[in-house]
Amino acid sequence: MNKPNTRMEFRYEVSRQEVLETDVPQERIAQMLRLMDDLDRTFCVLSFSDHLYMQCAGSAQEMIVEMRVPYHDEFRHFAIGQEVQTTKKTGLLRAKSSNREVVETFDAAVSDVLFRHFAETQEVPPGFVKRDMTDFFE
Repeated sequence: MNKPNTRMEFRYEVSRQEVLETDVPQERIAQMLRLMDDLDRTFCVLSFSDHLYMQCAGSAQEMIVEMRVPYHDEFRHFAIGQEVQTTKKTGLLRAKSSNREVVETFDAAVSDVLFRHFAETQEVPPGFVKRDMTDFFE
């Protein structure tokens, strides 16, 4: 297992070229999340090591966020989601039913909350959930 770096590395794409910055202020990360599109600014990664990072892909309006954390001598990889309340009409004469579902796409503002919390704690904030997708990488 890799030990976390003492500094953060932030990688992102600009015009199909990867850019690396170290120890960036949080406002820089927020700025790059807001600039994401699905053409030539498609991803951002905030990392402490090969097995401890948060990454996103997509556009500022709709992106997925994943994180990888050390686990024994390997890693666990998670898709990040958030439970939301949904209301479904059950019929003309029936009341509406209320359900909870997990959404796994976010805009830049919500992703910024995730990245800020990860930078400080290496975890997701309360109110978010992790779906283990480690098996996808084996």
